[in-house]
Amino acid sequence: MGFHKALYLYLELTKSCVLMKSMFTFLLLLSTYASAQNRPNILWIVAEDISPLMGAYGDKDAYTPFIDEIAKKSLVYKRAYSTAPICSPSRSCLASGMFATSLGSQNLRSEVKLPTSIKPLAQVFKENGYWTALRNKTDYNFSANGLFDYWKSDTTPWRKCPKGKPFFAFMNLGSTHEGSGNIPEKAESALKNLSIEVRRKPNKIKLPPYYPNTPQMKKLWARYHDLITVFDQEVQNVFENLKKDEQAENTIVFIMSDHGMGAPRYKRWLYLTGMHVPLIVHIPERFKQLSPYGSNHKEIDEITSYVNLPATALNLAGIKIPKNFEGKAILGKNSTTEHKYVFGAKDRADDMYDLSRSIFDGRYLYIRHYLPHHVPMQEGYIMSDHKKDFHKELHRIHNAGQDSLESKKLWSSRPHEELYDLKNDPKELQNVANDQSLQKIKTQLAHELKKWSLKTRDSGFLTESDMHRRANEAKLTPYEILQNPKTYPIEKIMNAADLASKPRVKQQTLLDLYKDKDPSVRYWSIQSQIIRNSKNAATIALFKKGLHDENLTVRTTAAEGLARLGLEELSIPVFRALLKETEPNLALYIARSLSTSIKDIRPLESEVRKARKQYLAPEGSKRPWKDFIYSAFTCWALEWSLVKSGLNSHDDFHSK
Repeated sequence: MGFHKALYLYLELTKSCVLMKSMFTFLLLLSTYASAQNRPNILWIVAEDISPLMGAYGDKDAYTPFIDEIAKKSLVYKRAYSTAPICSPSRSCLASGMFATSLGSQNLRSEVKLPTSIKPLAQVFKENGYWTALRNKTDYNFSANGLFDYWKSDTTPWRKCPKGKPFFAFMNLGSTHEGSGNIPEKAESALKNLSIEVRRKPNKIKLPPYYPNTPQMKKLWARYHDLITVFDQEVQNVFENLKKDEQAENTIVFIMSDHGMGAPRYKRWLYLTGMHVPLIVHIPERFKQLSPYGSNHKEIDEITSYVNLPATALNLAGIKIPKNFEGKAILGKNSTTEHKYVFGAKDRADDMYDLSRSIFDGRYLYIRHYLPHHVPMQEGYIMSDHKKDFHKELHRIHNAGQDSLESKKLWSSRPHEELYDLKNDPKELQNVANDQSLQKIKTQLAHELKKWSLKTRDSGFLTESDMHRRANEAKLTPYEILQNPKTYPIEKIMNAADLASKPRVKQQTLLDLYKDKDPSVRYWSIQSQIIRNSKNAATIALFKKGLHDENLTVRTTAAEGLARLGLEELSIPVFRALLKETEPNLALYIARSLSTSIKDIRPLESEVRKARKQYLAPEGSKRPWKDFIYSAFTCWALEWSLVKSGLNSHDDFHSK
């Protein structure tokens, strides 16, 4: 073959290869585009601080016409529950697919670093071809940097989505937040466009049984219903825009809330009042095969937990669920509709510490309190009668001696166990934990709850400051040290917490816990005597020993114990030294222990003011504190010490 002929054949072959490659690329792009169109958009519409007080859930005082109508064409989960009764741990779970207690992110608010092996929900969506958007707040207790392609205060984020790409959007609507429910000027702002005709009449509203029947309480409850009506209108606006933009038939919409109502006995309470949430999933006709019920509209009575929603969102999109996700898909291919239990957790909220866990089997709710001496309405800034209307009225009623049988419970210490039979007591009014006929049920639920805590390696049995100390010393994330039995011997520490919080445990058994090398076990030894309000010589000797403990959390708890016994002359020098600590988690714990145990802060006034000053923002800033995490809450605790000692007025953060 001649040279020219060979060259000609080579060039012709090259053209064919290029053409074939171009056609292959085109077909691949076309296939990708078609695949994107066949994958649904996922839109989460998340209200703040509301229970299912909607017509679709049978609330006769509700005015939610749009949600009620859309519910007729949707899956309505009658018994859906958040994993925590307050925003950031609940949202941490929604954003990560894991219980906040597994990540160490269960405290409101906090900053927890995640290992690279843990990929939050939005990241998984991004890595699988979805465009991701967020409206307004995160409140995940871990960084959201890089998770979202678009992060604005925008109720039509899909308009920014590249053509042909499916989207996942986490849309927060904040009109129902407890601020609007409790603070008049915020309520007026949220309700300014709501017509008088649709507003609820306080004299006709039905109060829940937890509150005394006063005109003010009825007014506040009616106002919260009005805020939910505003949310209904906001949801309608979103749906109308989806339809206008021809995205309605491509988008599966979840309508939900982060936890229960922003009022006492709801938000921050581990009863079902704080955990029961609306969950309505609207599946367009073209995707109805993704419903396991053979229909895209049905009322569902099975219990389900919010830990299942991240796995569900991925499954609907045809994305493989990461192994670390702790929930199961309830929609989509190979989904499950049966769940035996839902679990809940309550830990620090603002500057108020707590540790409670719950399990619900659909009939019986079991709650285990590990710090039962803390009354639900703890003393401090957030629960005071200073700002919030619900709290003002409850304080007024309590101070006047006019509490009802139920409202008295807000001010009383709790038993270490609570059990409610929701079939016979749907409002959770009668604790039947001591009912002899129910001991087998209680024991079984307690066993399952303990199993869950051990399986998920619940971080709550470590104090927050000690969890971060261990992580920092090991140069690991909290999640990583929680998984390691050497850095977190959970069985031993959880056993100490169990003994410390149970009644009728011999004092010597509790005192002997202090001999342990692990500071968290020693902490529970000290805490056990505070829980019991023990005042004998053995308790005082333990507290005195604790004043010299090398672990500063243990030392702080011992100083608190002595101050609670009136031995402030022993605890004040220790607190004076501790107030110099600057590690955020430890400084907050010190400030709170001080504020609840020292009756008159005058001997420490200069140290308290100096400590508080380092957390304050410059005068004229939007907020008095440097941040709305540790700085704010540490300031609140220190401020409370000054206020109750008559040295400051509320919010007088910059007084000298």
